[in-house]
Amino acid sequence: MAEEYILIRDIIHDHNERMLNIKKYYPYFRLTENAFTQFQGGKYVNLDMGYILMAVLRFFIEKNNFEESDVYYEEYENFLHQVYRRDFEIPLDDEEEKEINSYIFDKLTNGGRPFTYEYFDPVDKCKKTIRMKLIDSRIREDRLAYFLTSEAIEFYLDTKEIKDESSISIAQVLLSKMITTKNYKGGIDVIKRINSEVSRLKIKKNEVLNILSEDVFAGEAAYEEFVNTGIRWFEDEQKLFAKNMELIENALKRVENDDTYISTIDDIYLLETELKRSIIKHSELLNACTDLQVKADEIINKAKFNRLRPSFDFTYVLKKLMENDRADMTEIIIKPLLKLNIKKSFYLNDIDKMLSLKEDKKEAAEKVREGVEEKDYVYEDEVEDRRIQNNYNLIIKDILNLLLEKEEFSLSVLNEYLVKKYTENILKNGDYYSLLVHMCQKNFYDTDSIVEKPDTFFEEYLKEVVMGEEEDIYSGIAFEVMCDEENRQCISENVEISDIYFKVSIRDELQ
Repeated sequence: MAEEYILIRDIIHDHNERMLNIKKYYPYFRLTENAFTQFQGGKYVNLDMGYILMAVLRFFIEKNNFEESDVYYEEYENFLHQVYRRDFEIPLDDEEEKEINSYIFDKLTNGGRPFTYEYFDPVDKCKKTIRMKLIDSRIREDRLAYFLTSEAIEFYLDTKEIKDESSISIAQVLLSKMITTKNYKGGIDVIKRINSEVSRLKIKKNEVLNILSEDVFAGEAAYEEFVNTGIRWFEDEQKLFAKNMELIENALKRVENDDTYISTIDDIYLLETELKRSIIKHSELLNACTDLQVKADEIINKAKFNRLRPSFDFTYVLKKLMENDRADMTEIIIKPLLKLNIKKSFYLNDIDKMLSLKEDKKEAAEKVREGVEEKDYVYEDEVEDRRIQNNYNLIIKDILNLLLEKEEFSLSVLNEYLVKKYTENILKNGDYYSLLVHMCQKNFYDTDSIVEKPDTFFEEYLKEVVMGEEEDIYSGIAFEVMCDEENRQCISENVEISDIYFKVSIRDELQ
């Protein structure tokens, strides 16, 4: 019976933690599945999205953590330019390279949205959604800059590091071996990995503080996890730092007496400099974590005392009793006042335990009265997704209707058609132009093939429109999208767009 209890407990209560550990691997497998099969008709199928993803992550780590700078889109393009020619040996012209760079970046950032997947939580007996990003953005000096999230850094390090121990301690042990074997250049690379882990912990510290400011209970759990998995090895790590500095000092002393060390003296000095910088960064992390502990205590204590009521509002309670027609409930208020036991005492330190006590998740559900609808919280990005989906579906349907009517038309004809239907405000709608950008990623679309297997974001919406019509009026349509950069359409005073031509290539008998 005891073994069965342990088995069931491991399955149920550890499932949530396992799903949270899996989340950092989920984007990799989603991105690598048929990444280039349908793009441009499989023209670039020799490119490997898994390799490109790991290369881009390493590039971002170099920029964000080693050089302590953000990455701009032009730097990302220059990096991939080298990858195409060095690793894949694929000759690409400038236009093809820009198109592939845009496609890959759109995949890595998931169109600016987080990667999400659902799983069943057997403890709460409900489905939960996990969200994570690999690359995030922020404004730097009026320019859009990009940086890796802590989950992306942790995923990259997980592919080589052992997470049950301190990554910094493991790297320190490796560094000791390299110094002993006179591999000073290899030791410099190890120190860079130590600095990367320190930078990741700094990012994690800021994220924990943000969670604390939003939800005290969730923030407290995140803080405890951060302490247990990130900073509990500080003392051991500092001892290893001191040990490695001693090894380097001994190596410098041997230079004077041993000629074999003279050829490596520059590497030894460089290793000493890098290690000193690493020690400084590690000390800064320790100070940051100490500051986090102080702020966490302040936030938690403030939340505890905010839950205490300074006074009891009898008028408000009486009003509620009258609304619910529960005169019998007055006993709860009056009875304690009739027989006061002044000899009783209360241990004040128990207040902390009462305030930090979490609600019982297994308590009986509240009965909802008829006519009261339960409202689910909707995230801001979900509201944006619904708006974009609705706008895209309307415009795609109008394009297909025009193809059925005219078989060939230009962007100006489409604009006139949309203005008559939706007024001139349609030309000021950003969703319209974002749809055109997505649509121009490919030159040919076949609705039958897209229904079977969509490849791009535009094809996902096109599939939804085609399948949404009960009479299948859009099935069998194949059309070309041709961009004419020489001819430009003036949309407004300061807005111009290249002309686009739509033409039916194959049209079945739809009448």
